[in-house]
This record gives sequence, structure tokens and C-alpha cells, in this order.
Amino acid sequence: MFFGISFTYIWLILAVILAIIEINTVTLVCIWFIVGSLFAFGVSFITQNILIQLRVFCAVSGVSLAVSRPLSRKILDKKPTPTNADMIIGKECTVVRDITEENKGRVSVGGLTWMAQSRVPLKKGRQAKVLAINGVTLTVEPVTVKV
Repeated sequence: MFFGISFTYIWLILAVILAIIEINTVTLVCIWFIVGSLFAFGVSFITQNILIQLRVFCAVSGVSLAVSRPLSRKILDKKPTPTNADMIIGKECTVVRDITEENKGRVSVGGLTWMAQSRVPLKKGRQAKVLAINGVTLTVEPVTVKV
């Protein structure tokens, strides 16, 4: 006991509070401290010495952090896989309906026809390069012919 307070149930309350915080976050923020507080809760039945309980809490939290953090980073830091549509960015396309400054035209890329816009007017039959996808509209730029 420390100042007449038993820390046995304080460790359990801490674990519950940390679990509520963890549930309400998207990333692993305090799961390691939940494990540490549960171990300290178990140790509190063996000894009432708060310093030993704190050491167990810190040691177990640190070890769980060191062991699981690299694994959790692999899981949480995955780069999004490009969709089929994202794969056409950077590819060349053919204008199948004129693109004017006022109106969007259409281009063909990868066997599909897309609505397209460009900063400069492009005539039917002209080659262009896909810069971006905004919804169902491609942003394209003319391909310059190298001589």
C-alpha cells in the first residue's frame, strides 16, 4: 500500500481506460500500456510495493512496444494498391472527340473511352498523355512529337 491506497484495482481501471482509448483510435496508440497495466495488476496480488508494480508496468510495456511495433507498422503502413483506373495515369491515349476549352471531350486509353479535359484544345486523332483522374474524367496533356 502507498499512502493507504491499494493499487490493485487502479491498474485494472487504468487498463480499461486505455482500452477505451484504443478502441476509439484507428492506430495502435496505447495497446502496449494495456498489457503493462494488466501485468502490474497481476503483480499487485503478489506484492503491494508500488515501485515493483511500476517497474513491472514499465518493463512489460516497453518489451511489448519493442516486440510488436515493427509488426504493427508493417500492418498499418501499407501503401494503397493502385486500382485499374489508377494504372492508366502516365499512359498515352488517343482523342476520339475534340477537347475544347469550353467542353470536355473523350479519349480512348487501354481499350476504354473516358471523358477528358485539357488546358489546351485537342483535336480528334491527337495523342495525349493522362495526367490525373478526377472522378470519371481524365486530365490529359498533348504529347509532343520528338523530331
